[in-house]
Amino acid sequence: MGRKKVYLPPDTVELEGEFSPSAPFSTGTIPRHGNKPPNKSNHFLRHSGGVQEDDVTPSAPPLDLMDQVSGYESTSFDAVCVPPPPGMKRKGGGAMAREAGGEEEEAEEEEVEEEAAAEDEEEAAATAAAAAAAEDKEDEEDEEEEEEREEREEEGLVGQKERAEGEERDEEEEESSTRGGGVVLADTLPVVSEQEARTALLNLVAEHCCWGKAAARNMNITKIASTSAFHYEMQTFTEKRETSWAFMPHSGGEIDGPRYGTAPRPWDIVAEPTDIFRNEIKVLQVPHTASVKQCHRCRGAGSLLCQECHGKGWTRCLSCHGDGWGSDSAGNKERCFFCQSSTHGRGRQDCLKCNAKGRVACPPCDSYGQIRCYISLTISWKANTSEHIVEKSSLPADLIRQVSGQVVYEEEGARIAPLLHFPDPTISLASAQLLLNHNRQWPDKKMLAQRQQVRMVPVTEILYTWKRRSGRFYLYGYENKVHAPEYPQTCCWGCSIL
Repeated sequence: MGRKKVYLPPDTVELEGEFSPSAPFSTGTIPRHGNKPPNKSNHFLRHSGGVQEDDVTPSAPPLDLMDQVSGYESTSFDAVCVPPPPGMKRKGGGAMAREAGGEEEEAEEEEVEEEAAAEDEEEAAATAAAAAAAEDKEDEEDEEEEEEREEREEEGLVGQKERAEGEERDEEEEESSTRGGGVVLADTLPVVSEQEARTALLNLVAEHCCWGKAAARNMNITKIASTSAFHYEMQTFTEKRETSWAFMPHSGGEIDGPRYGTAPRPWDIVAEPTDIFRNEIKVLQVPHTASVKQCHRCRGAGSLLCQECHGKGWTRCLSCHGDGWGSDSAGNKERCFFCQSSTHGRGRQDCLKCNAKGRVACPPCDSYGQIRCYISLTISWKANTSEHIVEKSSLPADLIRQVSGQVVYEEEGARIAPLLHFPDPTISLASAQLLLNHNRQWPDKKMLAQRQQVRMVPVTEILYTWKRRSGRFYLYGYENKVHAPEYPQTCCWGCSIL
């Protein structure tokens, strides 16, 4: 018997260093059994010096490569909100930008703001004093008129008609002083007749195929009560500015870099909204912040190794399994139809993803190999809305905002005061609370304008009886929308069986 040979298992063989073939690895043949196939990715990276398409790379260049711009030290590729400078937040509707300057200019601006605030306080005090003096004068005049009228009445010079006119005038003055703010409510509400209520209910029934019309036609309407609901709306128009680093492919040409000047601060850039109280977003490039960098994805090559063919430009033909030959229906051998026109030889198909080039365009730099980095400024204008609905009946409040009504009060300005002395005290309380919340809610935004509005929406409650059953439904808005949750015929016999 011959001597038995001892073989070491493949997993116990130790190789010094990384495996590297002595000759370029031919990917057109299948490796024989027992030979260790090399790492395709490392092989092509080593021989072609490129970056593969599926390599894990950062989505943006490292921040260490970005230029240091004065005033933008905390800027990153994520949006960073920049609050308005002190003194700008309380200014509304005025200039959108301030002139850039050093510490001396900022000190001068603070002094100017303090002087302006002092002047505002003096003007407010003077206005209050003038108003108080005017009220005192009016009181004195009223007292004098009252004394004169009493004297004339004693003398019998004033008739019954003149006294009645004076009383009506006093009542009107009292009513106007109680309402305040120029709020005048309509004395009469829209009157809904029984026929109009029945017609509106029949229109609602016609919209539901399973509702019966008999109840709407034959019900006995017992009471029609007209009331009104109030819809108060408070809006604050704000401006928000965010900065972030951004990049785009650089195809050549001049760039607006630091050599053209110092970059302005975010709130020094002039930008105006297209329309007030309308949501809008603008994205601008901060001047003098651009620079050209090598693409972080392809490292300046402009292209990446194709992930489909790993940089070869071809893939193994799946029809002939790399042999290049096939057989027809009669069993005769013939060239493979799918790979016979390949530019890389038989058994190989041209890669469709890279057009047989082995490389694909780099998306970040668009094959230019360079990117232009700059600081992007995003300006957001938004109309922040809060509302309060006063509805004393059981009608859902959400329905009130969906219909039209009569605007009884409207005010707009850079800053507005709460609506006081409204006929409904709930509206006055809501106005004061919502205005306080709006003034404190957005410390990182600039307030440009505010407005408030009160709508009066007519609501009619109709009580009815039908077949010993009583119920109610509502008509609301000038469209006479109907809300009838208690309608007795909401299902037909077919729906009941189903």
